[in-house]
Amino acid sequence: MKTFKGYLEEASLWDKIFRQNRGVFYRGISKGGKTTGIGALGVGIYLTWTEGMAKAFADRMGSGGIVKKYKVKSKLKLCDDQHPDFTSVKEMMGFEPWEFSDDPMFAKLVTMQLKKKRYDGVVSDKPEMGICIFDEKNITEVK
Repeated sequence: MKTFKGYLEEASLWDKIFRQNRGVFYRGISKGGKTTGIGALGVGIYLTWTEGMAKAFADRMGSGGIVKKYKVKSKLKLCDDQHPDFTSVKEMMGFEPWEFSDDPMFAKLVTMQLKKKRYDGVVSDKPEMGICIFDEKNITEVK
Protein backbone atom coordinates (compact mmCIF):
# COMPACT_ATOMS: atom_id res chain seq x y z
CA MET A 1 0.00 0.00 0.00
CA LYS A 2 1.09 3.53 -0.64
CA THR A 3 1.85 5.76 2.31
CA PHE A 4 1.54 9.48 2.84
CA LYS A 5 3.91 10.79 5.50
CA GLY A 6 3.68 7.48 7.35
CA TYR A 7 -0.10 7.07 7.00
CA LEU A 8 -2.00 4.83 4.69
CA GLU A 9 -3.55 6.94 1.98
CA GLU A 10 -7.24 7.47 2.65
CA ALA A 11 -8.22 5.47 -0.43
CA SER A 12 -5.96 2.59 0.62
CA LEU A 13 -7.29 2.44 4.20
CA TRP A 14 -10.91 2.76 3.12
CA ASP A 15 -10.50 0.31 0.23
CA LYS A 16 -8.90 -2.24 2.56
CA ILE A 17 -11.63 -1.95 5.22
CA PHE A 18 -14.37 -1.97 2.56
CA ARG A 19 -12.98 -5.09 0.84
CA GLN A 20 -12.41 -6.97 4.12
CA ASN A 21 -16.02 -6.38 5.11
CA ARG A 22 -17.51 -6.70 1.62
CA GLY A 23 -19.15 -3.32 2.14
CA VAL A 24 -21.08 -4.44 5.23
CA PHE A 25 -20.92 -2.36 8.42
CA TYR A 26 -22.77 -2.21 11.73
CA ARG A 27 -24.44 0.34 13.96
CA GLY A 28 -25.60 0.03 17.56
CA ILE A 29 -28.85 1.85 18.24
CA SER A 30 -31.48 2.08 20.95
CA LYS A 31 -34.83 0.35 20.66
CA GLY A 32 -36.28 3.74 19.65
CA GLY A 33 -33.64 4.36 16.98
CA LYS A 34 -31.35 6.75 18.88
CA THR A 35 -27.57 6.47 18.61
CA THR A 36 -24.57 7.77 20.50
CA GLY A 37 -21.71 9.78 19.12
CA ILE A 38 -19.83 13.02 19.59
CA GLY A 39 -19.23 14.01 15.99
CA ALA A 40 -15.46 13.54 16.03
CA LEU A 41 -15.44 12.59 12.34
CA GLY A 42 -18.16 14.98 11.20
CA VAL A 43 -21.93 14.97 10.79
CA GLY A 44 -23.40 11.80 9.35
CA ILE A 45 -24.13 8.15 9.90
CA TYR A 46 -21.54 6.45 12.11
CA LEU A 47 -20.80 2.80 11.42
CA THR A 48 -18.20 0.28 12.53
CA TRP A 49 -16.82 -2.80 10.84
CA THR A 50 -17.00 -5.00 13.95
CA GLU A 51 -20.32 -6.33 15.11
CA GLY A 52 -18.94 -6.55 18.67
CA MET A 53 -18.22 -2.82 18.75
CA ALA A 54 -21.73 -2.07 17.46
CA LYS A 55 -23.09 -4.35 20.19
CA ALA A 56 -21.13 -2.40 22.82
CA PHE A 57 -22.71 0.84 21.55
CA ALA A 58 -26.17 -0.78 21.52
CA ASP A 59 -25.65 -1.92 25.12
CA ARG A 60 -24.76 1.67 26.11
CA MET A 61 -28.18 2.69 24.85
CA GLY A 62 -29.89 0.62 27.57
CA SER A 63 -32.17 -2.36 27.43
CA GLY A 64 -33.50 -3.08 24.02
CA GLY A 65 -30.46 -1.73 22.17
CA ILE A 66 -29.95 -3.50 18.86
CA VAL A 67 -27.33 -3.88 16.15
CA LYS A 68 -28.30 -3.05 12.59
CA LYS A 69 -26.35 -4.08 9.52
CA TYR A 70 -25.77 -1.73 6.57
CA LYS A 71 -24.35 -2.02 3.09
CA VAL A 72 -22.20 0.96 2.10
CA LYS A 73 -22.00 1.98 -1.55
CA SER A 74 -18.74 1.16 -3.26
CA LYS A 75 -16.47 3.81 -4.75
CA LEU A 76 -17.08 6.39 -2.02
CA LYS A 77 -14.23 8.78 -1.28
CA LEU A 78 -13.51 8.73 2.46
CA CYS A 79 -10.81 10.81 4.11
CA ASP A 80 -8.52 9.08 6.60
CA ASP A 81 -8.81 10.85 9.97
CA GLN A 82 -5.00 11.14 10.01
CA HIS A 83 -4.69 12.53 6.48
CA PRO A 84 -3.55 16.16 6.05
CA ASP A 85 -6.93 17.05 4.49
CA PHE A 86 -8.58 16.16 7.80
CA THR A 87 -5.91 17.45 10.15
CA SER A 88 -5.71 20.78 8.28
CA VAL A 89 -9.40 21.38 9.01
CA LYS A 90 -8.71 20.73 12.69
CA GLU A 91 -5.68 23.02 12.58
CA MET A 92 -7.81 25.78 11.04
CA MET A 93 -10.08 25.50 14.12
CA GLY A 94 -7.13 25.59 16.53
CA PHE A 95 -6.94 21.85 17.26
CA GLU A 96 -3.96 19.52 17.18
CA PRO A 97 -4.27 16.46 14.89
CA TRP A 98 -5.20 14.19 17.83
CA GLU A 99 -7.75 16.60 19.34
CA PHE A 100 -11.43 16.99 18.63
CA SER A 101 -14.47 18.58 20.21
CA ASP A 102 -17.96 17.37 21.05
CA ASP A 103 -19.31 20.79 20.05
CA PRO A 104 -21.79 20.30 17.16
CA MET A 105 -20.15 23.23 15.32
CA PHE A 106 -16.89 21.26 15.20
CA ALA A 107 -18.61 18.36 13.41
CA LYS A 108 -20.48 20.71 11.06
CA LEU A 109 -17.30 22.56 10.05
CA VAL A 110 -15.36 19.31 9.51
CA THR A 111 -18.16 18.03 7.28
CA MET A 112 -18.50 21.27 5.33
CA GLN A 113 -14.77 21.56 4.66
CA LEU A 114 -14.36 17.93 3.62
CA LYS A 115 -17.41 18.05 1.35
CA LYS A 116 -15.75 20.98 -0.42
CA LYS A 117 -12.88 18.58 -1.14
CA ARG A 118 -15.44 16.09 -2.50
CA TYR A 119 -15.20 13.58 0.34
CA ASP A 120 -18.21 11.38 1.11
CA GLY A 121 -17.13 10.78 4.70
CA VAL A 122 -14.26 10.00 7.05
CA VAL A 123 -12.64 6.72 8.05
CA SER A 124 -10.62 5.93 11.16
CA ASP A 125 -8.44 2.88 11.61
CA LYS A 126 -10.03 2.45 15.06
CA PRO A 127 -13.28 0.43 15.07
CA GLU A 128 -14.61 2.45 18.01
CA MET A 129 -14.39 5.58 15.83
CA GLY A 130 -15.39 3.67 12.71
CA ILE A 131 -16.58 5.55 9.68
CA CYS A 132 -18.82 8.55 9.21
CA ILE A 133 -20.82 8.63 5.98
CA PHE A 134 -22.02 12.19 5.38
CA ASP A 135 -25.07 11.33 3.25
CA GLU A 136 -27.43 8.54 4.30
CA LYS A 137 -28.28 7.81 0.64
CA ASN A 138 -24.84 6.12 0.50
CA ILE A 139 -25.94 3.34 2.85
CA THR A 140 -28.74 0.78 2.79
CA GLU A 141 -29.97 -1.24 5.74
CA VAL A 142 -29.55 -5.00 5.30
CA LYS A 143 -32.59 -6.83 6.64
